[in-house]
Amino acid sequence: MTSPPPLAGRLTPPEFEYFADVVVRFVDAAESLLKSELAHPFNIGSEAMRDRAASDDHPGTRSKQTLLTLATQQGAVGLEQCDLLRGIAAILRTDLVTLAPFPLARTSAVIAAKAWYVLTAGSKEERLRRFLNEELAALYGLPFPSDDEAAVTKRNDRTVDYLAVGATAGLEAVHRKKPKPWDAPILARAGQGLDDAPPSETQLVKDFYRAAGLQEDELAGLPYSLLSAATHGRFRQAGLVSYASAGPSVGGVSTAAMHVTLGVTAQTTMYAAVAMRTYLCALARYTAASETVVLGHLQGATAEWSAIAQQVTEQPQDVE
Repeated sequence: MTSPPPLAGRLTPPEFEYFADVVVRFVDAAESLLKSELAHPFNIGSEAMRDRAASDDHPGTRSKQTLLTLATQQGAVGLEQCDLLRGIAAILRTDLVTLAPFPLARTSAVIAAKAWYVLTAGSKEERLRRFLNEELAALYGLPFPSDDEAAVTKRNDRTVDYLAVGATAGLEAVHRKKPKPWDAPILARAGQGLDDAPPSETQLVKDFYRAAGLQEDELAGLPYSLLSAATHGRFRQAGLVSYASAGPSVGGVSTAAMHVTLGVTAQTTMYAAVAMRTYLCALARYTAASETVVLGHLQGATAEWSAIAQQVTEQPQDVE
C-alpha cells in the first residue's frame, strides 16, 4: 500500500493514521509494563536486588551507590524509548512529513541496545564495568569548548569519581594510543587493556539484533545499517523514498514529489519496536519479573505492526 506524493494541501492518508494508532497502542502497552510489572526492580532473587545489596561496596569520590543508580534508572530508559515512539506516531499523522520517523527509530533502537548491553552482563562486576564505560563515553561526548575551564574541571572530577568506583571492582583505567581530548578512558579488567574496550555502536547494535532473533550475521546488521542510512540523509540510496511526477515538464525537467510507502515506513520503524521488546524482556530477567507477561502485553500491537510492515492486512480507509 502506497501513499500519494506529499503535494501541498494533501491530507495524511488514512492508512498512515491507522498505523499511527497501532504505534500508540504498542507504546501504551510498553508504558503499562514500565508502570506496573517492571516498575519495582527489587524483587526477591533478582539481579537488581543483588546490585542493590552490593551498592555500598563500590563508592567513588562522589558517587556512593552506583549499582543502585544502574538499577533504578532502567525505567527511565524505557520511557525514553516510549517518548521517541510517540514522536513517530505524531509524525505519521502530520501532513507533508515523510522522512522524520526514521532518525527517531534509530535513536530509540540505540538507547535500547546500550541498556540491554548493561543488563545482560554475566555478573554485577561486569554490569558495573559496562555501565561505567557508557557513563564515561557520554561524559566525554558532551559538547563544550575545550577552553571552558569550568566544564573541563567538572568532567575531570566526574572522571576521577568513575575511575574510583571502577577500582573497587578491580578495574583498571586504560587509554587509547595518542588519545584525543574527547576520547574517554576505558575501565578494563586486570591485564585486559584495550582488549576490554566496549564494542563499537555498530557492533553493539548488531549483537543486540542477533539476540533479538536475527541470527544470520547479515540480517543482524541490517537494522542499524538501514536506520543509519536514513539518519545520515541517504534515504534515496537506502531505498526508503520514491519519487513521482508532481507537475508538467518545464524545459525538459519534470517536477517530482518525494514519498515513502506505508510498508517501507512500517517495516523500517518496526526495528525500534523489536528493540523495545528485546530491552523489556532483558529488564524482566534482570528484575525477576515475568518475561511471558511482557511478551503477552506487547503481542497484539506487535502483530498489528508486523502485518502492516508485510502489507498482509487491509487497513481501514475511514478514520473517525
